[in-house]
Amino acid sequence: MSRKLRLFFADMAYRRCGKTTQEVIDSDVGRYLKWNQKAKELSAIRRLNLCLTNNVEFRNVFYFRLQGHGRMVNMCRRILKPAEAVEINGDIGPGLYISHRHAVVFPQKAGKNLRVGPGVVIGKNRGGRPEIGDNVYIASNSTVIGGISIGNNVIIGAGSVVTKDVPSDSIYAGNPARFIRSMKDSPELYDEIM
Repeated sequence: MSRKLRLFFADMAYRRCGKTTQEVIDSDVGRYLKWNQKAKELSAIRRLNLCLTNNVEFRNVFYFRLQGHGRMVNMCRRILKPAEAVEINGDIGPGLYISHRHAVVFPQKAGKNLRVGPGVVIGKNRGGRPEIGDNVYIASNSTVIGGISIGNNVIIGAGSVVTKDVPSDSIYAGNPARFIRSMKDSPELYDEIM
């Protein structure tokens, strides 16, 4: 099957989903192509197609954004298969970036620019799910569970277990996660990974 035909249903679903959903998807695409200088010159649909063909985990994000958009999405799923070990649910803002084929992302709510590393679990514990602010990076193999709050501009280090609130502008790591330093002390780190 040709590349053009493989992308036909995705393109149609994108065009029919409405302007608000398109803007959210465009923001997600922007996160995946942040480091690709050539892609910045492409049209929105070509940027989307680039992500769909090159990033299997992006397909999961794309299908999550198109929930409830019917048959076109179902056809697309059959042709452009999503990563089997990526699960997404919850109220998640634009700019979602899942960097690997293994993640469970079930926050109650998450703001814009959530970046999730491989093997991350965000989910329910004792009846509650996390609420996550804007510009948060949760590094590989971390677990963030329960009815906790994670502020804005936060980095959770690799392998961390987070079961308590994390304030804005901070870096936390460890099991259990503890304060490492303020983001204000490391602006270059934030720019590099977000």
